[in-house]
Amino acid sequence: MKRYYTPHWRPQTNNLRNRRKRRVRKTLCILLLSILVILILVGSMLFMPIGKKRAKGYAYITKSTTTEEVAAQLEEEVSLSSKWIFSRYAQLIGLQKHLRPGRYAVRGGMSYYRLLKKLAYEGQDPVTIVFSSVRTQEQLVEKLTAPLALSAEELQSLLSDPAFCASKGFDTNTIRCIFLPNSFQVYWNISAKDLVEKFYNYYQSFWNDQRKKLAQSENLTPIEISIIASIVEEESNKTNEYSRIAGLYINRLQKGMLLQADPTVKYAVGDFTIKRITSKHTAIDSPYNTYKVKGLPPGPIRFPQEKTLDAVLHYVKHPYLYMCAKSDLSGYHDFATSYTQHLTNAYRYQAKLDTIGIKSDNKQ
Repeated sequence: MKRYYTPHWRPQTNNLRNRRKRRVRKTLCILLLSILVILILVGSMLFMPIGKKRAKGYAYITKSTTTEEVAAQLEEEVSLSSKWIFSRYAQLIGLQKHLRPGRYAVRGGMSYYRLLKKLAYEGQDPVTIVFSSVRTQEQLVEKLTAPLALSAEELQSLLSDPAFCASKGFDTNTIRCIFLPNSFQVYWNISAKDLVEKFYNYYQSFWNDQRKKLAQSENLTPIEISIIASIVEEESNKTNEYSRIAGLYINRLQKGMLLQADPTVKYAVGDFTIKRITSKHTAIDSPYNTYKVKGLPPGPIRFPQEKTLDAVLHYVKHPYLYMCAKSDLSGYHDFATSYTQHLTNAYRYQAKLDTIGIKSDNKQ
């Protein structure tokens, strides 16, 4: 019977394989550790502040804005700590495809992760627009459009469009009535029509059934109340006189008298710095000159506050038909039922103006 030799496993071969396995494991561990370190570094960069901790600003994005332009804005607004980090992550998530027009509030203390999430997936931040003590439509348009992407020309053009104004129940003069001074939140890229709609809806809510009934009880419309309120507010800065002044003008309207309101003359002349109305001013041809044109002017001469509108709606019923600024220059008025009494008050006031160097051409 033939015998076969079975070779034994050589120890050195076994040791060699073990060494190879250890090298592979070591290499894998180093590789995994390196990847882990890289991930930690990448993650730490993703969650590091984007700029100066207390810095605040805005990123303004239009349809054509690029991520590079956004980075430039961030450098300007919050001193972006690394344009490279922002660009790499923006490229990684495809930020350019996700950018949507709007105004986005940014803070230097926010992380790159928070910033990218906000720009890519969250909505823009609203703009708060506030206006008060505004007289002309040009001033209003400038105040409303200053913080918005909307141009003054766009809004002015819309408010000057007879067809658009008529669609809201106004004309190009009375459309100003819808703009009630208050605080409103809108988006930076709002359109002219949507902005006007915002004010129109608020105007509608202000003129509830109760206020409409008060106006109707005096045979006045909301538009007429707004025009009277604008005159009242220009006449005095003493709010506790508003209801009495309103009553005087309503008395004159009901009797078919000329309003002879000095503020309307200033509006017609276009000079609100006039301290003394003279016959030179009252001679001007203008639908806003209530010394020549009977009834209310065609539109408000300023944008009255809501409290002034309510003062007119709750006007004081009295017999007064004339008023004149007090000679003590307190800002209050002397009221009169007769023209003779009014002349006495007027002469006293004019004499006071003469003593302080404000000249007249003897207009009563």
